[in-house]
Amino acid sequence: MAFSSLLRSAASITALSLAMSGCSIGGLMTSFSVDTSSKSQPPVTRTAENTTGANAQPANGQQVANASEDASAIDASKPASQSIEQVIAQTQKLQEPDTAGTSIDGWLGVAEEGAGASGEAGPGSAGKAMIAARGQGADVAKGGASDPGIDPIETASLLPHVDPGGTGGSATGKQKRIPGVMPLSERQCRSQLSDMGVKFSEVSAIANGKHCGIDYPVEVQSLSGDVKVSPEVVVNCQTALSFAQWVQNEVAPAVRVRYLTGLDSVQTMGGYSCRRMNNGKRNTDWSEHATGNAIDVGGFRLNNGREIDVSPKGLFAFRERGLLKSIRASSCGYFSTVLGPGYPKHDDHFHFDLKQRSSGRAYCS
Repeated sequence: MAFSSLLRSAASITALSLAMSGCSIGGLMTSFSVDTSSKSQPPVTRTAENTTGANAQPANGQQVANASEDASAIDASKPASQSIEQVIAQTQKLQEPDTAGTSIDGWLGVAEEGAGASGEAGPGSAGKAMIAARGQGADVAKGGASDPGIDPIETASLLPHVDPGGTGGSATGKQKRIPGVMPLSERQCRSQLSDMGVKFSEVSAIANGKHCGIDYPVEVQSLSGDVKVSPEVVVNCQTALSFAQWVQNEVAPAVRVRYLTGLDSVQTMGGYSCRRMNNGKRNTDWSEHATGNAIDVGGFRLNNGREIDVSPKGLFAFRERGLLKSIRASSCGYFSTVLGPGYPKHDDHFHFDLKQRSSGRAYCS
């Protein structure tokens, strides 16, 4: 009896142990379980949309479609971007014949003569097109033009060379110089003169007939080292620059070496002069003086008061003859033509000019 009681107790304990073990394993498996169910809604087919009621909620795809339609409605109020065909059509308008042959005055916005039926000046069609293209939207007032957005300083170097021509420089059919606009080469030349310490003043344009005149003349007053020019001479800027460089680099050093003193002044005998070569008449070519491209020098004055004129020297004038020979030879590196004593009608002065020859060679006599 006691044995069966003991057996029942053992069986009860074994059952209880197994039950507890089962609960532990089940809980452990539950804690490591993974939810594999799909969270996404099933796709709605067109058939399903038709079978849904009038109050049914729209699917996600339908919401996106409605949002796209709303965005299209908003964008419709904005101007549509231009197509490539429209861009090409606008570009072709700028190439129509009415813009062909437009002068630089039109592009710069400078009034042209005879513009308009009433004689009032205004910019050309090309100038108006440029103003509109730059978005300025400014109306052109009568008698003048608005700024077309071009820097005249940058554009100046593109201007054609102005030929004075005609009486007073008003020959028909020739490009007029634009007030206040100076070519780049002229500005650079003046900058070089200033850097050298040359004192000069601007002179109004000279136009005297078909062969005479200077577009941008200068009047030279003194050179580097405060060497005076006496009398002051009017020439074009390139001639003034070559002259100043020659005096600074060759004449002044030669004077210091031979006379142990400095150069006080250079005595000139002419710059611009509307005449033919050697003051000749009809059958003679025009002189380089007629365009301010030449300068004549008659002598030099030293700081000690000594004056040396350009003329043939005697046998015993060693220093003077040596000085004149030296500076005459050196001038060939600065001018394309050098004439002096020994050449007809040049016994009392040096003639220097910058004549351009087809051969490119200089003539030093």
